[in-house]
Amino acid sequence: MRTFIIGYGSLLKKSSLNRTLPEVQNVEPIYLNNYARSWNASENLTPTISTTYLGIRKIANARMNGIIFEVKESYLPTLDKREFLYARVKVDYKDIDFISSTFEIGHEDNVWIYLTTNPESPSVLHPIIESYVDTCISGAFELEEKFGLVDFAKDFILMTENWSQHWVNDRLYPRAPHIMQPDAYRIDKLLHETIRKYFEKIEVE
Repeated sequence: MRTFIIGYGSLLKKSSLNRTLPEVQNVEPIYLNNYARSWNASENLTPTISTTYLGIRKIANARMNGIIFEVKESYLPTLDKREFLYARVKVDYKDIDFISSTFEIGHEDNVWIYLTTNPESPSVLHPIIESYVDTCISGAFELEEKFGLVDFAKDFILMTENWSQHWVNDRLYPRAPHIMQPDAYRIDKLLHETIRKYFEKIEVE
């Protein structure tokens, strides 16, 4: 029996994934049915730099994209501690649409995902932050290029709920620990095309 995790936010980007799980080198893009991704995970331990991150809820007939990767079962307690805004739950194999599975995942294997435990929408005090958006969409671009996918980044945006006017551009002074974003132009162009009414209201810090 093997252990797999489904990532759907910042873990889409390889450098972000490897900061958390340096041993993970192979991932596969997937689509996941009956789960909805949303801006609903509020981190408020440090109020002056609080943010709202991506989370998910289990909803019938919903659909989202992400990645799947294998981890050692012994690492799960450490990962659970890191994902303190979430609860780890088992995913039904039939809900996963593999794009090109080379992992040969079986029905007997354990596939886990992290659900938001106390959903909250973005707000003035807990906005969406551009440095985190950048990491997610840049990761989706990486997956498009690596696997020859079409519109995977666009699907990431359109398959994410609860975009909000409470959104700050923190690229120059990131609230999240990321370096300046080399994909900024591509990300902004795609955001403008897909969710313009929110994108045009971003405040620059």
